[in-house]
Amino acid sequence: AGSFMLHPGVQLAVQWTDNAFYATEEGIESDTIYHIRPYITAQSTWSRHSLNLSLAADIARYDKYGFRDYEDYFLTLSGRVDVHNRSYLSYGANYMNLHEGLNNRDSEQGFEPTRYDMYGANLGYDHSFNRLSLGGSVAWTRLDFDDAYSFFDDVIDNQDRDQDRFSYTMRADYQFRSDMQVFASYQGYSVEYDEQFDRNGYSRDGDGYTLNAGVNFMMTGKLNGNLFASYNERSYDDPRLEAISGWAGGAGLQWNPTYLTSVYGTITSSIEDTTSHFASGYFRTVYTVRVDHELKRFLQLNAFVSYSDNDYQLLAGAPEGARAWDEIFRAGIGLNWFINRHFRLSASYDYEKLKTNVANDGYETNRIWLVLGYEY
Repeated sequence: AGSFMLHPGVQLAVQWTDNAFYATEEGIESDTIYHIRPYITAQSTWSRHSLNLSLAADIARYDKYGFRDYEDYFLTLSGRVDVHNRSYLSYGANYMNLHEGLNNRDSEQGFEPTRYDMYGANLGYDHSFNRLSLGGSVAWTRLDFDDAYSFFDDVIDNQDRDQDRFSYTMRADYQFRSDMQVFASYQGYSVEYDEQFDRNGYSRDGDGYTLNAGVNFMMTGKLNGNLFASYNERSYDDPRLEAISGWAGGAGLQWNPTYLTSVYGTITSSIEDTTSHFASGYFRTVYTVRVDHELKRFLQLNAFVSYSDNDYQLLAGAPEGARAWDEIFRAGIGLNWFINRHFRLSASYDYEKLKTNVANDGYETNRIWLVLGYEY
C-alpha cells in the first residue's frame, strides 16, 4: 500500500480447559472457549526512518459460562527517526482495553471479568560514538480500572487501583571486543494513584529504581545474549508500608545447537504493587526456557517451561495466614503446520499450577488449544 506493507489476518481458536475458574479442588468446572482474533499491521518501507502500526482484538465466548465472555483490543504505534548516521530518535504509543484473568490472586475478582484501560507513550534518543553508545528514554503508563460485581452482587470499587507511572531510563554500552559488550542501565520511576488512600487505608504512591549491569556476547554464532546483575528498590509515601529491595540475576540467551533448533532462556525480576491489606508489594522473579525445532520446513515443534517466584513484603502485625509467597509453574508443548503462505494450523497443550502459603488457594489447570490462522 504505497510505502507501507500491510499484513491483515485472523485467527480462529478453540480452547478447552478443565478449570475455567482457576478454582481449588472444590468448584472445579471445565469449559470450551471460542476465540476470534482479527489483526492488521502496517510497516513502512522507507529507506530512512520507520513507522509501525498494529491493531488487534481477541473476542472470546464461553460455551457454558457466558458471563465470563470478553473482548480485548490492542492498538500500538512505534517508530524511529534517523537523526544522523549514528543517532536516532525512537517513539511509541499504545492503547489497550483488557480484562483481568481469574488466575490473578492479587486482586478481588468479580462475577464478570474485571476490565481496565491501559495507555502508554515513550520517547527515546540513542547515539553511538565509536565503541561507546549512550541512550536515554522517558515513558508514561496509565491504568484505569472499571468497577466490578462480586459473586454476591456487591460492588467491587476498583477506583483506588487507577494510577499513573512515570519512568526515565539511562543506558551506556561499551564494546571492548568485536563479540562482547558491557553495559549498565538505570531506570527510575514514580507511581501516583488517583485516590490518596486505597481500600485498606494505605497511600501507595511512591518511587523506585532498577539498576542493571552486565555483558552482551556472541559466541561462534551458536550462543548469544546477555547476562547481568540487577538491583531493585521500591519505597512508599505511607510510612506504614515497608520498602522492598533485592538483588537478582538476569539473562536473555539464545542457543542454536543445530540449524534446526533454537533454545531461548530468560531471567527477569521486578517489584510489583498489590491490593493486599497485609503487604506493601512483592518481589517477582521469572525463569523461562523455550525450545523451537523445525521438524520439516512446514512443520515446527515448540515447548516451554516457566517458573515464577513471588515474595511478598509483609507488614508488621500481618496474621499467619496472610499471603507471603506464591510459586507459579507453567509448561507446554505445541505443533505448528504451515499449510501454505496464507494458512497455518497449530495445536498445543499447556499446564499451570499455583502453590501458595494461603490455605485452599492453590490451583491446577490443563488447557488444550487448536488455532487456525490466515494472513493475506
